[in-house]
Amino acid sequence: MKEISDVISKEYGCKIIDRNLKNSHKKYQVYLAKNSYRKEIKSKIKFLLSHANNWNDFKNKATTLGLIVDDKGKYTTYQLSGTSQERKVRDRSLKNQAFMKEAISERLKENEVVYTESEVKELWEDNQTIQDKEHETEIEMLIEDWQVEKETADYLYVNINIGLEREQRKSAIKIPARCVDKLENGNYQVFLKKQDRFYFVDSKNPENNKIMLGKTVAKNLQNQSGSVPLYSNNAKIKLKQLFNEFDFLISKGLDFDTSFEAIGKELEQTYYQTESILENLDKKILEYVEENKAYARPNTRILKTIENLQKERTDLHKTLKQVEKEMLYYDKSVDRYEDYQQEHTKNKSQHSPRL
Repeated sequence: MKEISDVISKEYGCKIIDRNLKNSHKKYQVYLAKNSYRKEIKSKIKFLLSHANNWNDFKNKATTLGLIVDDKGKYTTYQLSGTSQERKVRDRSLKNQAFMKEAISERLKENEVVYTESEVKELWEDNQTIQDKEHETEIEMLIEDWQVEKETADYLYVNINIGLEREQRKSAIKIPARCVDKLENGNYQVFLKKQDRFYFVDSKNPENNKIMLGKTVAKNLQNQSGSVPLYSNNAKIKLKQLFNEFDFLISKGLDFDTSFEAIGKELEQTYYQTESILENLDKKILEYVEENKAYARPNTRILKTIENLQKERTDLHKTLKQVEKEMLYYDKSVDRYEDYQQEHTKNKSQHSPRL
């Protein structure tokens, strides 16, 4: 009966409703809040890889961060103290070879700066504060009822047009129920992230089926409905965290060693990556400005897009300027260190006994 009903509905241009979404964005956020311990465990291990000096030091500092490391059995396990995590997590289940005990022990040999447990806790809390403040916000978009091909228990199929205007054909993007909140008026609120992956379905040409990133999906939906998302950029989070780490080493008066040098290199690399992002943003803004000129009257959708891109650019540019000062300080530190090495070598050669 359902198949017959679907055929009749399709013939008369009606939307096919398989069943209601069994999940939602709100429910998924509640689930994440209750089951986010794996992500937190990975985050703390990764942080400690740069802030511990040997395996025992790693375990002690992990305890300081509320992470219990148990290596007495066949497997090393991790458990967050003071949380609802009931079962310990094996290192193998984290699916990262860098998080295995042997790999961690080997990696820790590279660290020369010695942090106290209180310093590690302070740095971790500072980094978490930055992460919380600057965390990538989801791209939130309104999907109207007419844009939806069908709704199933697990997915919302949203129609998009592809191809040139004269030969456009409709295809659909499968958006998981966890990314969708259904509104009382029958429309849908969709929540995407730039690097999320979605399945693109071309019913007439299955060979065209492919995976789409969230940023591409958002762009397609924007073109379809005129709904303009406001993007957020993760680069500034990394910049600010590196800035914080760099500033911490300076404030403690620690010597210029391999750890200090590693931070400087990563800071410089991230800086130039961010510069590249800014250049791309400038190009996008100019493209939209030129596109707007083609209309007799200003296009509201384009103007809103330009406004959002400019907000993103301004925010990222402020962070970039802030970190420029620390890069200059870093360069001076390198110069001082090289002068010290030359002077040290010179004095050593002068005082060495002659044969």
